[in-house]
Amino acid sequence: MEYRKIKYGLDGATAWILLANPPLNIVDLEMMRELISALDAAEKESEIIVISHEGKHFSAGAEIREHYPDMASDLIGTFTELIEKILNSEKITVCAVKGYALGGGFEIPLACDVILASSNAKLGVPEITLAHYPPVAIALLPHMIGWKNAFDLITTGEAIDAYRAREMGIVSRVFEQDSFDEDVKKYVNGLLEKSPIALKLAKKALKKSTGIDLRGVLNEVNSIYLNELIKTEDAVEGLNAFLEKRKPEWKGR
Repeated sequence: MEYRKIKYGLDGATAWILLANPPLNIVDLEMMRELISALDAAEKESEIIVISHEGKHFSAGAEIREHYPDMASDLIGTFTELIEKILNSEKITVCAVKGYALGGGFEIPLACDVILASSNAKLGVPEITLAHYPPVAIALLPHMIGWKNAFDLITTGEAIDAYRAREMGIVSRVFEQDSFDEDVKKYVNGLLEKSPIALKLAKKALKKSTGIDLRGVLNEVNSIYLNELIKTEDAVEGLNAFLEKRKPEWKGR
């Protein structure tokens, strides 16, 4: 597959997948499909998969125009396929984040085994400000950081810095901005020094220990989004207001 919005390459046993849709690396359907293709290749060709980015920001989120009712089903279906591809990978998945990681650009890192964040990273799910909600974050966050922390992030839509995300258990490690790329490589090299079969089985055992049917939860969350939320007037008004750069006028229906 020819990639236009991402870059894919191998460095020994490490596959590097870079979001490359400047300036904000907006995740649209085309990028999602490219990421799925790259992950399929990486699953066959590597032991460690690193998802990172070009530019100052990991991603400011999914393409707003693809959230309207006529495209929402395709968007949610494709994004869910991408997230499940990451969640179900037998490889160690590492996400390296600088700058903004918002909305869908926050949910991709959430699906990875490890999040390495730059000290300048800002992470969050602002969908509620558009009368939407983030399905993947709703499915994953309560099990990672508890109900109250998840509820606060999702219902306020506020972004948090890397250190707060580390305290909450979202981010694995925070590296200084100036040495971030070097520190990420050191972290990955440390994993490569371990037995690949031991890493694979440790990950398998850790996933079993959670006892959570993430696919079932995500299906239910997606169903509410597509069958209830996206059909409301407020959901459309939120998108319109954002694109028209004005304050939304909520109807409560």
